[in-house]
Amino acid sequence: MSRGPEIILYHSVQPDDRFPSPSGVNLPPEIFERHLAYLQGSYAAVTLRELLFHPPRNGRPPLAVTFDDGYRDTAEIAYPLLKKYSIPATFFLTVSMVNQAWPFPGGPYPGLSWEGVREMGRDPGVEFGSHGLNHRDLTRLPPEEAGREIGESKRILEEKISRRVDFFSFPHGSYNDRLRGLVREAGYRAAFSVIPRREDDFARRRVLISRKDGLFRLRLKLSPLYWPLRRIL
Repeated sequence: MSRGPEIILYHSVQPDDRFPSPSGVNLPPEIFERHLAYLQGSYAAVTLRELLFHPPRNGRPPLAVTFDDGYRDTAEIAYPLLKKYSIPATFFLTVSMVNQAWPFPGGPYPGLSWEGVREMGRDPGVEFGSHGLNHRDLTRLPPEEAGREIGESKRILEEKISRRVDFFSFPHGSYNDRLRGLVREAGYRAAFSVIPRREDDFARRRVLISRKDGLFRLRLKLSPLYWPLRRIL
């Protein structure tokens, strides 16, 4: 039941009463900080680039932290805590929602600003990847539209942050072989989901963290038992 290097996926770090989406992808700040303290003491936290291409060979098991979507709380709450615990992270941005508000059922929720993105980008422990242009399920789009979501988001993001963007995160975690090929053709080096299928560099799985994941559940999700028991947790 051995597993490869771990990649964790967060979305929002915000209390329930301040996050207007019913999706359950927010985590209260105090719980997030408990996660970080545990990860700092138990894993070798590295950037996604290091994890995939230059993983540590000795010591504690390597682990990378990622965020999808790109909410303002990423910069205001999550990033300061990551800095406090010296944990690097990769942020996958929905490009059209930067400088915009997400239209959730419970009301609008602010996205990151380009100023915030560039400010975090000065930190060598911060990487950025694309989460598409509009957070659409790419499996439901014609190839031309899906290719535009994948390629244009890379082009715009690279233009805005003045650095190469090598990683793509599939919106809603949905992908197929055609999309994996489009990501490769667009010039990315790897792509990520949360779906436990056959893995390669363009279908890397991550451990999804939600609002119900306290420290006990985090440790369980990082254990070899997680994927076999995933459907009942």
